[in-house]
Amino acid sequence: MKVSEVVSLRLLDATMKDWEFKDLLVKLRKENQIREVVVLPNQLRRAKQLLAQTQIKIGTVVDYPLGSGTVAKKAFEAGRSFQEGADFLELSVTSFTLLEQPQLVQDLEAALRGISLAWGEIRTRVAADKLTEIKKLALLPRMNELGWQWLVLEEGTSFADALHDAETFSFDGGDKLQLQVNLEEVTATDIQTLVKKGVSRIGITRFGELDLVSLAYLNLEQL
Repeated sequence: MKVSEVVSLRLLDATMKDWEFKDLLVKLRKENQIREVVVLPNQLRRAKQLLAQTQIKIGTVVDYPLGSGTVAKKAFEAGRSFQEGADFLELSVTSFTLLEQPQLVQDLEAALRGISLAWGEIRTRVAADKLTEIKKLALLPRMNELGWQWLVLEEGTSFADALHDAETFSFDGGDKLQLQVNLEEVTATDIQTLVKKGVSRIGITRFGELDLVSLAYLNLEQL
């Protein structure tokens, strides 16, 4: 597995200037070494244009960042995002909804099932609150019960916290769980460590010292 295959670049800063967004995506298009990028809904069409003819998948967020919208709001945003060209979605849901509102989750599952089958992958992003250890332990059985295979954790965690989460969720989630942790930036060694702990995807908001071009042909096993 290559380093670039597990990195997800997250461009979710609403204050980012248009020229900054364009320059970064043009750079990504030229290098074509990253697996996917996640953008805000209003940047989706532009991202599709800028990254046309590349292997980079483009995702966007639904009911972001709080995840407290109605089922109808989530379903509408999901359908519209796929229609506008998203390859996958991150659907924000609060841990309170997942753990304490079974009927609402059932309604959400019913509303999104057809959209997902028709259009593409929908990942679950736990939003709006910090997960306690008790909630983490309760969340995984709920995810498995629903058959929701992607768990995307809150942005901005530290490497130490991401490593702890990887150990917790990978142990309890089993082989079917796909876990994504999101940090500001990482090193290639950080990526290797997290992947060994069972992380499937690592979201970053900036590359920092991570040079995907120089790492393009380097497998994680070689680090």
